[in-house]
Amino acid sequence: MLTLSIQDPLAVSKICHALSTPLRVNILKLLENGTMSCLELSKQLGYPLSTISVNVKVLEEAGLIMTELLPAKNGSKKLCSLIYLEIGIQLYTKSASVQPCKTIETEVPIGNYMNFEVFPSCGYVGEGITDTVLDNPNAFLHPNRLKAQLLWFRKGFVEYRIPLEWPNQTARRISSICFEAELCSEAPGYNQKWKSDITVWVNGAEIGTFLSPADFGDRKGKFTPAFWELGSTQYGLLTRFTIDSSGSYVNDEKMSSVCLADLHLEERNDVMLRIGIKDASQHIGGVNLFGKGFGDYDQDIKMIVSFD
Repeated sequence: MLTLSIQDPLAVSKICHALSTPLRVNILKLLENGTMSCLELSKQLGYPLSTISVNVKVLEEAGLIMTELLPAKNGSKKLCSLIYLEIGIQLYTKSASVQPCKTIETEVPIGNYMNFEVFPSCGYVGEGITDTVLDNPNAFLHPNRLKAQLLWFRKGFVEYRIPLEWPNQTARRISSICFEAELCSEAPGYNQKWKSDITVWVNGAEIGTFLSPADFGDRKGKFTPAFWELGSTQYGLLTRFTIDSSGSYVNDEKMSSVCLADLHLEERNDVMLRIGIKDASQHIGGVNLFGKGFGDYDQDIKMIVSFD
């Protein structure tokens, strides 16, 4: 589920614009049944292919669908598929009867991991790193890693130790803790059909697994630097892992019964976050982890803690 807030008017406006015509809504309705090409959409809806292509682009730019260009008998065809099945928009920011809880947000550079075990293909790049680090796990020990804007590995994990700040020493009641990161699979070069099961652990507890649909490289990432040329991974999907009193969620879909009580946060002043690929995963397709100045979202890993 895609969750929007009125506090982010640009994001809300972009989605509402994409949904503002019956044609684009009908395109989404057809894609509920599975992947379709622009030509198939044109035939089903009775619109010229050029009109369908323009409207598909609007839906893609809004992040509601993803497309893939594949070879066909007479050139190429563009396949379209849904990303989200539900959209929720929060239309209020506060209520007279409900006091908003306090939140503390911490952003952690992707290269600031405290522990790791990675296997090729692996590496990292970033502004100020003179050499691209490729397929050398020992390079993940180098201080250069702190400048990383994109890192990747086929198997293994990276683990972060994030300070847990409290509003005060007497109010140590957390209502939820959320981690946001831009992620995708790791394939040779890139591959729009390369799935990967990317798992997250918090304080040693397995929270859930995000099934990444692809290693995205069909276009330039919105913030990807000029030095990183097309032909390699360019962007990912902003993925949210949330734990509250009812369980653990990946992009608002419940994944496990692990709840806040299992993390023992009130006893700590830090949080251990691990991102990796389990050996027993169905799709061992690696992970690309994006940082600030790379991909489609100009951010590092975010931890958002909400307090009662």
